Amino acid sequence: MISTVAGYTGGDEDGPSYRSLGGHTEALLVVYDPSRVTYPELLEVFWSAHDPYSNTPMRQYRNAVFVADAGQRAAVEQALRVLEERTGQPVRTDVEVAGPFFAAEDYHQKYSLRQQGSLYRELRSLYPGEVEFLASTAAARINGILGGHGSLEQLRREIDGFGLSVVGRDALLAAAQGMLR
Repeated sequence: MISTVAGYTGGDEDGPSYRSLGGHTEALLVVYDPSRVTYPELLEVFWSAHDPYSNTPMRQYRNAVFVADAGQRAAVEQALRVLEERTGQPVRTDVEVAGPFFAAEDYHQKYSLRQQGSLYRELRSLYPGEVEFLASTAAARINGILGGHGSLEQLRREIDGFGLSVVGRDALLAAAQGMLR
């Protein structure tokens, strides 16, 4: 994964916000390198991150995959069939063509990272502009780690690439100890 941005999609109004979504759904835009991770591998993470067998009537919080093209749609539909065959339960996650994506407000971005004051401030000093911060692979990976995704072994392999100071590295490792195995 290269970067992630929290936001809104699936509606037809321009400029949605958390307090005024219109017909949009809260979503996560994932930019990835297909030479390092495949779309089906990303889908496995997606299926494990939510309950695909239920859905809410609230459009804001519904389970949905927004596909960019026919290849992604085919991959999602194949994954749905596999899930249904494996569990015998119907998948209730919506599948729609991706429309315009609107980034959420700053305070919704990299939420887990923002909860780690000194670590967040260090990343913001490395990526002072909001666009640069959101496009940062380091910020996306660290936010995922702090959200409990990944392993300590994976973190130890990646940590040198994050550009952190010794203090920042120690803070990340300490925070991750309780979240990762």
